[in-house]
Amino acid sequence: MNDANPYFDEIQAVNAEVEAWYSGAAQAGALDHLMAHFSPQFSMILPNGGTLDWPTLRDIFAQHGGQRPNFKIQITDSTIVAQYAGGAVVTYNERQSDGEHSRNLRRSTAVLEIDAHGRVQWRHLQETFCTE
Repeated sequence: MNDANPYFDEIQAVNAEVEAWYSGAAQAGALDHLMAHFSPQFSMILPNGGTLDWPTLRDIFAQHGGQRPNFKIQITDSTIVAQYAGGAVVTYNERQSDGEHSRNLRRSTAVLEIDAHGRVQWRHLQETFCTE
């Protein structure tokens, strides 16, 4: 399923901002704009099994912004697992590349919520490395 959808749009938008942030193409104030996509209660399970929360995610972004000049992200195969009045669970594939050298594929599951202002926010994310 890849029809236009606010959850799929949000996944594309956040990953475009992450790409710009890491590649150094982001504008001033981009970190605050990026972090506004994530709920204050955000949690994540990393591909290595580690976990992080909103403050830790912000710290990671702050430390590594602009450090991957050729960084690219491609999102494919977005699928709704469950949708309910307050949000949705979505899976997608995320292919990351640093140009010629580093490439990886992740399968991701995101819990996305709609906040009081009608904006989609990230509540939880789990990423798993997988082979091509």
